[in-house]
Amino acid sequence: MTERMTAQQYREQYVEPKAVSSARILISVMPPSANGLRKSFIQDGKVVSVKSKGYADWRKAAVDQIKSQCVDKISGPYRLSIVAQRNWCSKRARDIDNVIKPISDALVKAGVVQDDSLAECVTARWADDLQGHAVVIDVEVCR
Repeated sequence: MTERMTAQQYREQYVEPKAVSSARILISVMPPSANGLRKSFIQDGKVVSVKSKGYADWRKAAVDQIKSQCVDKISGPYRLSIVAQRNWCSKRARDIDNVIKPISDALVKAGVVQDDSLAECVTARWADDLQGHAVVIDVEVCR
């Protein structure tokens, strides 16, 4: 004997399938370290902090690249996975956690995610061959 589906089970399975939304984004230029995103100075006796020129230039280029890839918007909580090219245009050692912030900011600015505070899980790792890309980013909706 087979069990009957409820109306809700039928809708979930056939009418409103819950597809996992995800996006893969390729960036050709390594983001600046989080240590260099802002510069501070004193103006009228107060400390003022502004985006560094290098960061502003990188973010504009990254947002343009993201938008050119026609990435759909990810709504709600998401998982972020970042793979960065080891020794990109430099033999200088970098900390992998310093690439997370600029990438998260670029995803928000490009409209891929609503806000980087919605990231439920973030992973970042180095890779030795990303076939000419500086960073490969995967964004996936959390269920």
